[in-house]
This record gives sequence, structure tokens and C-alpha cells, in this order.
Amino acid sequence: MPKFDNFKLEHFPNNVSIYQSDNLYKFTQDAIMLAKFCNIKHSDDVLELCAGSGVISLYAYSNCAFSHLYFNEIQKDLCEIIEENIKFNNLKRRSKIFNCNLKDLKSSDFPRNPDVIICNPPYQKVNEKSKINEKREIAIARHEIEATLEDIIKKTSELIKDKGRFYIVHLASRSVELITLCSKYNMEIKRLKFVFNGDKEAYLVLAEAVKNARPGVRVTKNKE
Repeated sequence: MPKFDNFKLEHFPNNVSIYQSDNLYKFTQDAIMLAKFCNIKHSDDVLELCAGSGVISLYAYSNCAFSHLYFNEIQKDLCEIIEENIKFNNLKRRSKIFNCNLKDLKSSDFPRNPDVIICNPPYQKVNEKSKINEKREIAIARHEIEATLEDIIKKTSELIKDKGRFYIVHLASRSVELITLCSKYNMEIKRLKFVFNGDKEAYLVLAEAVKNARPGVRVTKNKE
């Protein structure tokens, strides 16, 4: 077990559970919404970028046991938590962790190109007015310090198989940027779901993009 205080065990469906630490950036409802939004098949190899504690992949796995789980996380402490979560759920044989900047990942790192890539990225640009947290672990999770949205989409296009599916959650205010970048890197947006808080403007967008797919998108909404 990594040497952190205040560990908590979160229980998911079908006997899947994960550890997370109060000392590090914890997952939010955004991650669970994205996991539920994903369309994953039993035969899929799934890569989670900016994985944190691995919550999205593990929650998705609890709903559909897929072939292989790959986790990319730049922070070593969080990789140790992912490793503990893999062991706890007896998934070591079908899992691999990449403790590196996502920009350093290569197709040769995988036996075959992933069928699905998932990402709950940092939402804030570094040059925005919002204050960067003094705790680096939290700052990296919230701000584009180590990788930008463009870095994520570019790398996804490089790694994912043809017609592979990409799932991401982001600020609704950055929807145009998200769509533009996906188009730039041959990731065709196929589904968008806007998440509302009450009856006000959408604050989040969930997106599904498919590599080299034909144009055509479905747009829905939900209220959380």
C-alpha cells in the first residue's frame, strides 16, 4: 500500500472497488459520468489517459469486463494507487501502467492499438485567471501544466486504432475548441452530451469521437 494517510475504499457495481487518498486529488462525479457514457465491448483494449487513481476504467470495467486495461498517469504517487487498485480487483494479468507524460507514449508500447481511449483531463489553461493550487499534485490535475487538450487529442489519434472510440469530459465552455481539435486530428465527433446544473447553462460536455469516421453527430443533454 502506498504510504498515504486517510485512504478510503469506494465500492462500485459487480464487486469492483478502488482506493483513493484524501492527500491527493480525488475523483469527482465527472469521472463517473464519463465512465457511464462510454460504450465499451468485452473484446476491447482500453487506455485511460490522465488516469488519476484509475477510477474511470475500473468503473467502466465493473459494468463490462473488457480485455485489457492500460493506465497512463504522470504522477508516481497516483500510479502506486492504481497499482493497488489493480491488485485489489485481481486485474494484474490484464493491466499495465505507464508512469510518464502522455506525450511520450508510443504505439509500440501496446501489443495492438487500443480500441478505446478515455480521458478526464485538466480543465483549466495555465494562462487563465484562476489561481493554480500550491499543491503540485492538485495543480497538475486541474491545469494544463503537463499536457494541453491538443496534446491529448493528438496523442489519442496517434495511438488509437482506425475506427477506435475516444471518450472525454470537459468544460462546456471549451466545446468549440474540443470539436475543432478532434476534426484537426481525424477524430470525428459522433456523440455530445451536455450536462446542466439546474436550469442554467451547461457546465460540462461529454464527447465520443471515432477515428476516421463519417460526419454526423447526436447531441443530447442531462441534468445532474
